[in-house]
Amino acid sequence: MRKKLDLKKWEARVDKEGLAWELKGQLEKALDSYDHLLAEVEATDPADQHENGEKKAIIAYLLMRKAGTLLQTGKLESGNSLMNQALTYAEQSGNFLIFNRAKLGLGVFYASTNRFEKGEELLKEALSSFNQRSDYDSRQGAGWALLNLGGLYLKEEKPALAEEKLTEAIKLLTTIENWVGVATAYEIKAKNDRVKGDLALAQQDLLNAISFYEKQGMKEKADSLKESIKDTNALNHGS
Repeated sequence: MRKKLDLKKWEARVDKEGLAWELKGQLEKALDSYDHLLAEVEATDPADQHENGEKKAIIAYLLMRKAGTLLQTGKLESGNSLMNQALTYAEQSGNFLIFNRAKLGLGVFYASTNRFEKGEELLKEALSSFNQRSDYDSRQGAGWALLNLGGLYLKEEKPALAEEKLTEAIKLLTTIENWVGVATAYEIKAKNDRVKGDLALAQQDLLNAISFYEKQGMKEKADSLKESIKDTNALNHGS
């Protein structure tokens, strides 16, 4: 029996079969899963125009996930190429959320490669679009746009702006219980605290990040941050 091309069902499958490996730090397994899923959806013929849009949105989401994973492994050129492909598919799909998620993803890529002006532009565009809607997915998108703007401003050495956006992200993502987003925002905020010279707050924010990573079930990530706290404490004690 032919499987229906339904974005929501495919997103759930992608998250279960691919993103779950990302969250565990098993990036090669995540990439294998994304490749397998891409091949499957590309081989599926849409039954009508609606399904054609869904297919493009599914491909866009898979390309975004794969691109993000490649960026984590340092394969910037391949990640950039896939992120641009994702944006093209997302625009063709006509899906509001997927298109703005693709903008967000490309903005994150530009920020990670120090193209701050273009990165900020895309992140702000995505934030503005997400803020036009009040559903869960749009609020989550807005929270992650704020989080990544905070990270961008940290890299630009604008700690006041970084703190403002990260605090907004924590508040918004907490209200929708997006714990991995809350944890990530606290982790970035801890780095910003250190830039500002507030080491006590940095340690508290890092402990908050650990708590929320554990709440999300991301034990490996939480444990790595615990080790970084031990190393920092040992260094401070030794000095």
